[in-house]
Amino acid sequence: MQDLEKMTPQAAYEYALNVIKGPWFEGEEIIKTSPAWTYMYVHEVIKDLWPEGEAIIMTSPFWAYQYAHNVIKGNWPEAEEIIMSDPKCAYWHTFDYQTVIQS
Repeated sequence: MQDLEKMTPQAAYEYALNVIKGPWFEGEEIIKTSPAWTYMYVHEVIKDLWPEGEAIIMTSPFWAYQYAHNVIKGNWPEAEEIIMSDPKCAYWHTFDYQTVIQS
């Protein structure tokens, strides 16, 4: 195992996925520095809702949409404004869930 202080979010995710083959609590703080790798960790390793990672996932409209679509499998009210701030994500989200856009 690498020195945690030098590990990237991607390396920590890959270690959890391919070596530990499950949640790796020691690497989660590193993983949570990237919305992309946090989402991948939730989707591929945890395979369930992970409230601890939601704040970082919500920093990206794309990854917030992916979390709503693939993990929650429905609307994510807390991230709705973030998702709708990106035109492509807003379209996908509206198309998928018939979200009503309020002005």
